[in-house]
Amino acid sequence: MAENLSAEGYVLHARSYRETSLLVEIVTLEHGREGVVARGARSRRGEAAARLQPFRRLHLGWRAQGDLGTLTGVEELDCHRLPPAVVGVGLYLNELLMRLLPRHQEVPDIYEAYAAALRSLTAELPVEPVLRSFELRLLAGLGYAPALDREADTGADLDPARYYRLLPEHGPVAATSGATGAVSGAALLAMAREDWSDPETLAAAKRVLRSALEAQLGPRGLRTRSLLGGLARYRRMAENERPTDRSDD
Repeated sequence: MAENLSAEGYVLHARSYRETSLLVEIVTLEHGREGVVARGARSRRGEAAARLQPFRRLHLGWRAQGDLGTLTGVEELDCHRLPPAVVGVGLYLNELLMRLLPRHQEVPDIYEAYAAALRSLTAELPVEPVLRSFELRLLAGLGYAPALDREADTGADLDPARYYRLLPEHGPVAATSGATGAVSGAALLAMAREDWSDPETLAAAKRVLRSALEAQLGPRGLRTRSLLGGLARYRRMAENERPTDRSDD
C-alpha cells in the first residue's frame, strides 16, 4: 500500500533514469536511506535537477510503495558549500552511506554524524579528524564498532602503556608492541573520546577504521577512496616537480 512520507534529508547520488527522470538515493532523518524516482526532473528547465544535488539540506516528500518511491516535492533548506579541495571527501562520505546503510531503516545518529561532518568540511576544519569521527560514528551507528576502552576477552580497562590489536566487531586484545597492527592503549582510549590532538592517534585511527570498514564493505573497494588516493599522489608529484627558487649569486 502506498504511503505519503516527508522528511529532512540529503541527496547521496542521482543518475539518469529512463528518458526524462532521475533515480535518486537520499538519506533522511526519520527514514534513513531511501530510493526515489524524480519523474520528469530532467525536462523541467533543470529546476528540480538543480535542487537534487549533494550537500544540500532538503525537505523531501515522496510516495513510498515497494523498494522505490516517487518524489513528490523538494525544498532547499540549506546548502553546504564545500571548498573545492574537499568535495571529493564529501563524495567519500556519500559513498560510505550508499554502501553500508540499509534502506528503510531509521538511523538518526548516523544522519546527525553526516550533517556534522558536512558542517565541519564547509567550515574548512582539518579533514582527517572530521573523517575519523564520521567513520567511528558510522560504525557505531551500524552496530559494528567495538568498545575501545576495555579488553574484549577480559573486560578489563585498557592500559595506556600497553599495546593491543583491534579485531573488527570484537575489540582490543593484548599484543606486543611489534605485532602487526598493534596500537597503543593510549591511542585507543583517545579514539574512544574522539580526541584527535595527537598525530599518533590519528594515524592509528586511520589504520584501525579502514580495516573495520573494509570488513563491512567486502572485496569491492570504494571508488572515491581510489580517486582521493590518486589526487594525493598527483599533488605530491606536482610539489616534487615544482622548481625551487634560487637567489642571485
